[in-house]
Amino acid sequence: MFEVENVSSRVGSLVRTTKKDMLSGKYAKDIEHLLVERSALAFKEMNFTSEEQQEFARTIGEIFVVGGEEQQTISLDPSKSRNAAYTRGAFFWHIDGANDDIPAKATMLTAKILAEGADGDTMVANTFAAYEDLSDEDKELLQGLRARHALESSQRMVTPDPTYEELQRWQAYPQKSHPVVWTHKSGEKSLLIGATAYYIDGWELDKGRALLCRLQEHATKPEYVYRHKWNVGDFLLWDNTGTMHKAAAYPLDSKRLMIRTTLHGEESVA
Repeated sequence: MFEVENVSSRVGSLVRTTKKDMLSGKYAKDIEHLLVERSALAFKEMNFTSEEQQEFARTIGEIFVVGGEEQQTISLDPSKSRNAAYTRGAFFWHIDGANDDIPAKATMLTAKILAEGADGDTMVANTFAAYEDLSDEDKELLQGLRARHALESSQRMVTPDPTYEELQRWQAYPQKSHPVVWTHKSGEKSLLIGATAYYIDGWELDKGRALLCRLQEHATKPEYVYRHKWNVGDFLLWDNTGTMHKAAAYPLDSKRLMIRTTLHGEESVA
């Protein structure tokens, strides 16, 4: 069984299949194709264990090791996640691995504990569709422009008044300049922006940040966004190369817990 229901015309699909078929790789090629076409795929109450999630991930790519781990616990609770402080950055639109030469191919989450009486939805914005709908004037404007991606940019949203020690830690993380428009091997183009995009190379700071703000506002219009309302056991997979994502705000003392696996990138931005 492999049934697909499109949530909207531009982004997001619900996929009905069995855990057995997911783990066997029977529909791996279908999932990879659909992922690029629809940006975000939701599998209701798939109830993957951590080991099963990794097993599925290997059917569609190579797992990206983060901090020596093949999967991460995503939580604001420091007793559950050693990166709880950085998880607050997930409340802002971003791309995984935007500071890398080759950003992640895809990201996946399984819901273990939901935010108590709050939101915590995950939203995915289709940046292929957002680029496609830009005016010809904007497409011409963006040709050749590069944005500087830095951890400091996203962390200042979380901590606008950092200590010197915090600032040093952020600035020690590698930065990267990427084209604002990612031209993919397929020839299609997507916007490469988000919270890590700090400024436009070679532009005055205020002018560049105004452009990045305008592009992000455009790319996150409702017609480009899939919003997933979680049930425990839901599995969500998105194409990291042509989207941005974020979590809707929920209380900072929440026990919300997700298990994340990321796939190694396969396509250089350059």
